[in-house]
Amino acid sequence: MNEFRNIGLFNGKELNDSGRSAISGNIEDIGKFKIAALRNVAVTAPYMHNGMFKTLREVIDFYNDPGKVVPNAINRDSILAKPLGLTDQDKTDLEAFLNSLTDNRFTKK
Repeated sequence: MNEFRNIGLFNGKELNDSGRSAISGNIEDIGKFKIAALRNVAVTAPYMHNGMFKTLREVIDFYNDPGKVVPNAINRDSILAKPLGLTDQDKTDLEAFLNSLTDNRFTKK
């Protein structure tokens, strides 16, 4: 997958990694980063391009309401314009699903 999205982790201040635009030179790419696959996501912490989230639950909380974590994000994708409104049970279920995407055959030493 070679898709890039701005999930709201660029505000031009403390979060100032401009992402894809540094390569493309396109102002529309500011704050866009490559979307990662979810396979084995439970063992790939820390999360996000800058490692700002240590747990899957932190990632889920972010996506539930990105504006709460980064209120002044620049060019955040419109698919994240409104909070998801996940309940605590929804978040627990989503975390369990993400954990199920880990193939333990590749994580055993």
